[in-house]
Amino acid sequence: MFILLSHFLGVDTPAFAGGPSLTISPIKEIGKGGSSNSYTLAFPNHLGTHIDAPLHFDPLGKPLSAYDLEDLVFTRPVLLDIPKEDSELIRRDDLQAEREPISKADLLLLRTGFEQFRETDPVRYSTRNPGLSAEAAAYISQKLPGLRGIVLDTISASAVQHREEGRRAHTTLLSSRNFFIIEDAALSRYPGGVERILAFPLFVVGVDSAPCTLVAEAHSSRLAGHIQRR
Repeated sequence: MFILLSHFLGVDTPAFAGGPSLTISPIKEIGKGGSSNSYTLAFPNHLGTHIDAPLHFDPLGKPLSAYDLEDLVFTRPVLLDIPKEDSELIRRDDLQAEREPISKADLLLLRTGFEQFRETDPVRYSTRNPGLSAEAAAYISQKLPGLRGIVLDTISASAVQHREEGRRAHTTLLSSRNFFIIEDAALSRYPGGVERILAFPLFVVGVDSAPCTLVAEAHSSRLAGHIQRR
C-alpha cells in the first residue's frame, strides 16, 4: 500500500512568508482552437512539499541532481509527534526525550499538527509556522549520526518569525554532509505499518531544492514507527 505524503501543487498553494505561488499560463488550449493543451508553469523551487539538498545552505554542497534514487529511499522512518503552536520552535529537549527510538531512524518525521491550518487559514500557516531551533538542529547533527533527513508538516524548518534561527538550523543540518530537509509535508496522512519512505523530487540540474512526491510504503502487519507525544 502506498500513501501520498505530499500536497498537490496549485495556484493557491501557500508559500513561505506569503511569497509567490504557482502561476499557470496557457501556451495553447483546445477550447480556444489549439491542437492540444499546453501550459507554462512558473513557481519558486521551495513551493509546496519540497526537499532541500545541501546546496541550499552550503555553497560546496550537492544539488539534488547529484543524488541517486537510492539516496532518497528511507527504510527506518520514525514519526514523532511534537505539538507546537504559532511560531513555536522544536527544541533540543523535544528530541532528547525520545533519543533511544529516534537514534535508530534514517528519516525523522516531525509532526507539529500545524498542517491543520494549511487549508483553513493559509495566511497563518505561511506566516506563523513553527520551526526548528538551532539547538535542535545541532542535536540532530551531533547525536543522531544515522539520520539522513527530516520531514516537517510546516511550510519550512525556518519559523517565519525566527528567520535567523531557521537559517542557523538549516546551515547546521546541510553543511558538509549528505542530508535532506523535506518541508510542507502531509503528515496527517501518515499510516500505520510504514516500511519505507520514498522521495521523488523534480531533478533540475544544479538546483538546490525542488518540489517532491513523498510516498510512504506501508504494510498492515507491522506497527508504525510512531511516538505519540503529549
